[in-house]
Amino acid sequence: MGWEAWLTLAVVVGCFALMAFTWISADIIMAGGLTLLLVSGVLLPEEALAGFSNQGMLTVAVLYIVVSGLTETGAVAWIVQHILGRPRHTRHAQARLMAPAAVLSAFLNNTPVVAVFVPAVKEWAQRNNLVLSKILIPLSYASIAGGTCTLIGTSTNLVVNGLLVNQIGGPGLAMFDLAWIGLPIAISVFLFVLLFGNRLLPERRDPLVDGNGIREYTTEMLVEAGSPLQGSSIEKAGLRSFCPACSSPRLNVTAPSCRRWNRGNA
Repeated sequence: MGWEAWLTLAVVVGCFALMAFTWISADIIMAGGLTLLLVSGVLLPEEALAGFSNQGMLTVAVLYIVVSGLTETGAVAWIVQHILGRPRHTRHAQARLMAPAAVLSAFLNNTPVVAVFVPAVKEWAQRNNLVLSKILIPLSYASIAGGTCTLIGTSTNLVVNGLLVNQIGGPGLAMFDLAWIGLPIAISVFLFVLLFGNRLLPERRDPLVDGNGIREYTTEMLVEAGSPLQGSSIEKAGLRSFCPACSSPRLNVTAPSCRRWNRGNA
């Protein structure tokens, strides 16, 4: 192999390493790798910029705008309020969430759909006392499976269609050419999650939220050498006490954070 191949391999490995072991966003890492190959002469300018003219990538960008429009106009909030409603139990909540998520993902691209749904679903789960891990994972599965039903449902289908048009020519895939494969997959995922989700999905609750919906925050403090607080526990140092109304731990502040204490002393 020539030096161009070795440099390309090093850039690819470096990009994967940076994405795996650093907090740098993937777009910056990829753009940096592309710039390095362009500056070094491995890629010509037209080759480096060819991906930006791919119809699949441009379609994904347009779909992000569509989803943003749905969010700003209140369509997503309407879905959460009128379609999700008040579920009777976890399985009912999963069914009411996965069905609209799968349908929307088939026509709007699944990635922005999940990004828009997550904050609304978090609030919906907290309001209905649902375990968030048993809700968000089915949301992800439903969006992935729903996205396989149409050409624009997932960016993968669009990219493959763009490669197909560039390599073979012709009109490419039609809107519902993938439905005969994607629809059975989506139905299978839907039924599997409903039948086995409660048993297989983890039950993870937010440890920083108590039964009254009061959120506590973790605070770090550095005790310097020679300080009067050195060697003292949190309670002995006077940094935390217990609420007289519910015996829950709280920071020593002027006004107790417990709602029951505030209601009783209003």
